[in-house]
Amino acid sequence: MNILHISRTMGQGGAEKVVYQICKESNATYNMCVASTGGMHVETLKKSKVEHFVIPDIDLKNPFLILKTFFLLNRIIKKNQIDIIHSHHRMAAFYSRILCLFYHKIKRIYTAHNVFFNKVLFTNFSLKGSKIVAVGNGVKDNLINTFHINPKDIDIIYNSVSKPETIKYPEDDFIKNKKNNILIGTIGRLSEQKGMDVFISSIAQIINENDNVYGIIIGDGELKESLIQQVEKLKIQDHVLFLGYRSDVLELITAMDFIVLSSRWEGFPLTPIETFMMGKTIIASNISGNNEIVKDETNGLLFQKDNVGDLVEKMLKLIYDQDFKKQLEKNALKSYHDFYSYDVCIKKYMNLYKNGK
Repeated sequence: MNILHISRTMGQGGAEKVVYQICKESNATYNMCVASTGGMHVETLKKSKVEHFVIPDIDLKNPFLILKTFFLLNRIIKKNQIDIIHSHHRMAAFYSRILCLFYHKIKRIYTAHNVFFNKVLFTNFSLKGSKIVAVGNGVKDNLINTFHINPKDIDIIYNSVSKPETIKYPEDDFIKNKKNNILIGTIGRLSEQKGMDVFISSIAQIINENDNVYGIIIGDGELKESLIQQVEKLKIQDHVLFLGYRSDVLELITAMDFIVLSSRWEGFPLTPIETFMMGKTIIASNISGNNEIVKDETNGLLFQKDNVGDLVEKMLKLIYDQDFKKQLEKNALKSYHDFYSYDVCIKKYMNLYKNGK
């Protein structure tokens, strides 16, 4: 069976990581290939003997690029005798819907990685006749309530991540020289969605209470320069480190005291699952997606979205109540094994390809 994944990029995002993992684990059973603009996961796909095809950015609405993308995808489908198109973006679902008007035997699968509230008619058209996967209950509810998708057409497959066989402790000087410093990490694209400005503001407040606190920002994105300016304006350059994109995210998590996820909206984020897998706990904004994974005062803490004061209060609780933090960490690791097993995630996708369910 030949399966084509269409993703906007194969860069640093959670959806891209899921695509890579599915391909890596399933390629021995099914012939996997990926079409996207490219990114850091292209090399890892190559190592797993998964072919990658470069296409224009599917989010661009330039008529010339749309025609070019249709032509390229059509050529990929013909050349590789594709049996299933698995889309990971609404525009990817649109392309696959149109293309399958000419390929009636090809099955279509769409994984909804996020929540949306716009383009209802477009989304309904793109997803019609497709098997739909929601990465969490919040995403499923969004599909039902906003886009009026029949619940029977939606499966839930929780995202997960695999744990490396060996964990090498990061060699960064700020980690080696940690001593009594408290390292609070945040991971994600430097974008409006991820609320990094809220994290920075909380660090500015918390160092008034504890000068040993350092905020570690792992990721890159379009707001990097404005976030650096925010740090400079607050005069906390010595307490906030921008690490950029890192391939050793899991290793960095082990070096943090805890993680913060200050998102303004999410589908089903990987960061809490990665954090739990490494036996650490997290403070997350109390929004759909986050609160599906993070159970307040059980495996982590929740704070009111955009509320810096509330976030600071929760940070101080974890800093000063070490017994409480250790209990959250213990429960977090159990949550990973009980609900977000990597093997279960991959098995469900394999069954979906094989049986359509």
